[in-house]
Amino acid sequence: MQAGRTEEFHYRVSWRSDAVRPGFHPSRRSGSGERFHGLAPLLKHPDPRRIDLRASVLDPFGGYAVRIYEQRSAIKVFAIVDLSASMEFRGAGHKMDTLADFLGSLALSAYRTGDALGIIGCSEKIHAEFSLPVCRHPAMALNLVNRLRRFRPKGTNARGLANAAKCLPTSRALVFLASDFHMPLTLVKRILVSLGPQDVVPLVFWDTSEMGGDATLGFRRMRDLEDGSERLLLLRPKLRARLEESYRDRRDRLVHLFLSHGREPLFLEEGFKAEYLTRYFQRAL
Repeated sequence: MQAGRTEEFHYRVSWRSDAVRPGFHPSRRSGSGERFHGLAPLLKHPDPRRIDLRASVLDPFGGYAVRIYEQRSAIKVFAIVDLSASMEFRGAGHKMDTLADFLGSLALSAYRTGDALGIIGCSEKIHAEFSLPVCRHPAMALNLVNRLRRFRPKGTNARGLANAAKCLPTSRALVFLASDFHMPLTLVKRILVSLGPQDVVPLVFWDTSEMGGDATLGFRRMRDLEDGSERLLLLRPKLRARLEESYRDRRDRLVHLFLSHGREPLFLEEGFKAEYLTRYFQRAL
């Protein structure tokens, strides 16, 4: 996706929002929606326009019953993003550009859906300068996106992701967890446990070239995907095969871990397109 051509994607949740603010999503609240929720006494819900004559006539105590409808409500949406050194990787694409494309699309999508958006940027710690308090207008988010396009991550780890839950509300929210997850699986699990009550959508930012799968044989300068350090390796066919096998094994382990916490991950290996997430949510529901 190119700057200036931001597209929105369509997301849905299967749970019911407790928010008072009307919106797009299923709600636990009654209000001015179209979906029938049930009947209630007129004295409890004094709206004579919604008197159900049939139910009232059948009431043995002679009371009046009104029809109650389900209100559709807004939700809060968050993006928790990894800003450690491995996100600076450049191969077929640039992970930070892919991340910025995603956040721009998310800002537009949340705004048009009527939801509030917050962003939390993390490496070893939470970066206040790359975090955004919950707001409903996309301008602040798009400003942060532009700054991220110029940012060069240097954090040596992503442990700050495990602290991001402290910045989230106690009520349930839709949380996009954006990282390449080049970190110990024990840390990934700790992050997911910390986000337990939230609806977490894992976005895995990968590039096949970072695993050496399409690299030519011979001496290659390989980068440590966790701390950003580099070293010179002699890439032989056997070593390349081991790298490819490690790549597949890592993917399988991540998929299993995320599924055990409620959501299938979405791997972004060829940049970002809004349609990827639209199809993801269509499959999920």
